[in-house]
Amino acid sequence: MFFRPKSASSFFQILSILLLCIVSSQGWSQTTEPSPDKTIEQKPSPMNGLPPEKTPSGPSQAELREKFKNQIGGFGFGRSEKYYSLQFARMLDSQWAIGLNGYTNNYVNRFDNDTAYSYFLPPHDFYGRLRNHQEKYWGGALFVQRFISDSPFFVSLWLGREHYQKNQTALYWESAGNTYRFEKDSYSSGPRNYAGFGVGFRFQTTSGLFFGWEGVWNWYAPYHNSFSVSDLYYSDRTASIGDLLYRKYAYQNSERLPGSSFGLNLFVGWAF
Repeated sequence: MFFRPKSASSFFQILSILLLCIVSSQGWSQTTEPSPDKTIEQKPSPMNGLPPEKTPSGPSQAELREKFKNQIGGFGFGRSEKYYSLQFARMLDSQWAIGLNGYTNNYVNRFDNDTAYSYFLPPHDFYGRLRNHQEKYWGGALFVQRFISDSPFFVSLWLGREHYQKNQTALYWESAGNTYRFEKDSYSSGPRNYAGFGVGFRFQTTSGLFFGWEGVWNWYAPYHNSFSVSDLYYSDRTASIGDLLYRKYAYQNSERLPGSSFGLNLFVGWAF
């Protein structure tokens, strides 16, 4: 048996109501569920709590030190004071380096003139000194460097040996008796064995060029000193052996014998 509606009008009313329900349900689903094609992508911002986008950056200092392990550098300048240095280093890894350093420092001062007047002690007159003197350092050291994390800063330990020499010619005069004294002095010491601690900065570029500086504090072990006085002349008398011994003693006591020192090491070089 088949169901049959009693009239055609009621059948079409029921059919239209069913179609309206189906269409309305599809429209509601489209409004409540956004299309993935129309979803707006939010950019990273502190307002929405998303992390900022990472911009690509160049290699770090640690990576560059790993890439360029061998270093050759130095520095030099020269006028009245001449300084030259040469340095070789090898990176053991991104943090540790070992190397050798050699240097020479030469200082010349010509026509150094000092004048004084004795006011409290007799005789009350003028005294003066005119001299030329030259100082020279030269030496070398083995060093170990430890870089601080990924930064270009480092600390270092040094073990080295240094020589020192000083020569001068001096003319001493006084105005009261119109007298003068001329002498040649020399002082040398070494070898001075020393241990040092350094703090420095070295920046490595991607092309292989590097530059930096380092301050080093040195402490000397006991060392040998040698003093001599020669060509001693007086305007009013002839110099004797006693005069030579006295002038050597006085010159020895006037020189400062350092137990420590500080030096600044500058360097520019190429790494590969």
